[in-house]
Amino acid sequence: MSIITLTTDFGLDNWFVGTMKGVIKSINPDAEVVDITHAVRPFNISEAAFILRNSYGYFPSGTVHTVVVDPGVGSKRNAVVVKSRRYLFVGPDNGVLSYAVDNEEIEAIVKIEKEEYLLTPISETFHGRDVFAPVSAYLSLGVEPGEFGPPLKEIARLSPSVPQRISEREMVGHILCVDTFGNMVTDVTASLVEGLLKQSKTQKFRIFIRDREIIRICKTYSEGKENELIALIGSSGHLEISVNRGRAADVLGMEAGGKFILKTT
Repeated sequence: MSIITLTTDFGLDNWFVGTMKGVIKSINPDAEVVDITHAVRPFNISEAAFILRNSYGYFPSGTVHTVVVDPGVGSKRNAVVVKSRRYLFVGPDNGVLSYAVDNEEIEAIVKIEKEEYLLTPISETFHGRDVFAPVSAYLSLGVEPGEFGPPLKEIARLSPSVPQRISEREMVGHILCVDTFGNMVTDVTASLVEGLLKQSKTQKFRIFIRDREIIRICKTYSEGKENELIALIGSSGHLEISVNRGRAADVLGMEAGGKFILKTT
């Protein structure tokens, strides 16, 4: 059974996701369609790219990963299929696939053009239904990427968010995204934290965010006292700022793009 994953910013209070699944099932009734998320913040390409990077590798080889976060729908941006040694990726060529495929051995990149594999007439506002869903379904049936159009040398790449070094023991970090529980996922990785601590005499650190200070990294959310602002390394391997049984983003009044200072003593 072929697996197709869907990642979109469509939400679930309309017909968009269901319609895409209907198109897929009409072409390949045996396809298993798995929702990664439809709660990407509208038009947020970098958030979708981060979510895909952290989820795609847990699926079996041969999975088709389809991403539709597409503020340029109907414009001249390309629609693409990327084939790696393990997976197939389908989506707009706006950088949304770049974080994931950076970790993969790419075998082919193809521009989606051939109308025999698309729903026609093609809507200028719903390529998820008319382009990406049918292409994903045909891929799941074994149609080779080269059948959809001409090859491309490269896809659009996003520049990953990177903490800014202030000194040997101090850096400015950035909030990448806020999850369902209000945890603020940052661009500070576990390896960066480890590197900072190795340069520290005391093996201690401090986070300054808004008018608050965090002085320890917990291993679990439950290590924090109820409503205490804490930091920990989350499942993505990135530093998170959280509140035990609360929403850190609401407590601090911050969202993606916010900054904080991390320093060791």
